[in-house]
Amino acid sequence: MSQFDRIKKIFKNRTLISVLGMIVGSVIYCFSIVFVLGLGKFYAGGLTGISQIIADIFDKPYLKSICIGVFNVPLFILGWKGVSKRFAVLTLSSVLLQMLLIYLFDIAFAHNFNPFKVLSEGDTIVLSILGGLLCGVGCGITLRSGSSTGGLDIVSQSFSLKTGIPFTVISGSVDTIIIIGGAIVGGSIAVGVYTIIRLIIQVLTLDKIHTIYKFQKITIVTTKKDELKEELFKDFRHGVTMYPAIGGYTGEQKWIFETIVMTYEVQDYYPIIKRIDPHAFVSYIAVKGVLGNYKKNAIS
Repeated sequence: MSQFDRIKKIFKNRTLISVLGMIVGSVIYCFSIVFVLGLGKFYAGGLTGISQIIADIFDKPYLKSICIGVFNVPLFILGWKGVSKRFAVLTLSSVLLQMLLIYLFDIAFAHNFNPFKVLSEGDTIVLSILGGLLCGVGCGITLRSGSSTGGLDIVSQSFSLKTGIPFTVISGSVDTIIIIGGAIVGGSIAVGVYTIIRLIIQVLTLDKIHTIYKFQKITIVTTKKDELKEELFKDFRHGVTMYPAIGGYTGEQKWIFETIVMTYEVQDYYPIIKRIDPHAFVSYIAVKGVLGNYKKNAIS
């Protein structure tokens, strides 16, 4: 095996990619919370937003990091039971990293360091759009890696897996309530309005990135009916619909397999299909929704 193949194999490791995604997403999220939202005096969503409100009430910035850690302890248990152990461990790692980063970033902010300081005298809407974009990217990367930034993301993810309601709908609804509370504490309707703009941008960005629990329909055309069926049933819990077909060009008897999976599972199907039938034709498309007896599987 060449050095390039070894490197390629490493970066195909789902655990490594998940950890890297969790770290990168958490850094971007914390950076946006302190340096963008802090500059615009906006509130984040979820427990981070609640932690900001408490820190503002007592005028103690360091309370933000402490509250984030304390509030996430019971939710870690929910993530462990309601989503998956892998999700819970990665989320806990993200929360611990956030506590450290937000504390360090707050110290830098207090000492007048801010890469976006040039925007402080500009139009506030620029900060709200930039904050929403960066928060959405940070949360989205973290969620796409099979983790989360903690807080109410855990509740939303658990509820979404059980009900099928999109994660962004649940998360956005909860964040709206927190934003209203933040506007009341801050005593400014303008802050609330700009924060809602930030939330809309964040939800739109998050929806484009957080696709791992969306549906995909896989269609397989193969001549290895029995071998492939046995392998798919052995490795996956999703049902498969099979029906015969004739190759229009070759006239050869073939079988078509159709199954609905989560986006993150697509990459697991392809190597198995190619191992059983190297000449199989595989296609997959996005599916808007599914009705009936279908179980969403969390990343394990």
